[in-house]
Amino acid sequence: MRFFQTLLRIDRRIIYLVVAGLVMLPLVRPLGLGVTSGPRAQVLFDVIDSLPSGKTVLISVDFDPASMPELYPMMAAVMRHAFARDLKVLICGLWVTGPGLADRALSEIPPEYGKEYGKDVVYLGWKAGVDAVILGMGENIKSVFPVDYQGHPLESLPMMNEVAKLRDIPIAVIFSAGDPGYRDWIRYGQTRYGLRVSAGITAVSAADAYPYLQTGQLTGLLAGMKGGAEYEILVQKSGYSNAYMPAVAAMDSQSLAHVVIMLLVIVGNVAYFATRKRGA
Repeated sequence: MRFFQTLLRIDRRIIYLVVAGLVMLPLVRPLGLGVTSGPRAQVLFDVIDSLPSGKTVLISVDFDPASMPELYPMMAAVMRHAFARDLKVLICGLWVTGPGLADRALSEIPPEYGKEYGKDVVYLGWKAGVDAVILGMGENIKSVFPVDYQGHPLESLPMMNEVAKLRDIPIAVIFSAGDPGYRDWIRYGQTRYGLRVSAGITAVSAADAYPYLQTGQLTGLLAGMKGGAEYEILVQKSGYSNAYMPAVAAMDSQSLAHVVIMLLVIVGNVAYFATRKRGA
């Protein structure tokens, strides 16, 4: 009985410190607690994994820094998968807030695989006019983006000699935090030019995306931090990357915090009722 009384007298600041420590631990060293590859992530992984070497994956950076914690990890995992499979990556964006995020990915990921800008990866940048941009890329990418984000003429980039229009691209992965986003790529890129579209979205947008998944308009789906963690696990289990997994780390942190809170609630209630009965 004295044990339960001691539990009830624990200083709440000690509890806060314990929870804080358990939250921070996985952020330093991801544990992979209960994170497995879901069917929606597996579909996208299998499609990219089956593409012949030298094919191009289109990535659209349609998010901002506010949604970066959810979407950037999955984008990085898809890029690593593509480079590990010796695929080329063409990056663009419909959001004006995307260029800085794309720049970060370009500076971090291609060097890990010895990829060269212009030969293995190209960043087109951002341009206003959602429907006009996608429809224009369907006809001729160079007519919409005569130069890339860094000012290089597309004619001077070897990779762009093999990719002239959307029909030359086997799949586009749209990392979307809202509108414009994956729906616009389906509406204009897929409907008119047959572009195969997949998406990485925030968790709050998942319910809106499921109908497109069920009709086959989306090929796979990564939803929220969990979707990013699933793809990171798939990439690492296949031996394509040994990089730090931020989405897995964040999921571990949440899981540990939830487990600790539930245990504290259970122990606190047991101690309370045990000491109350003794008092009676």
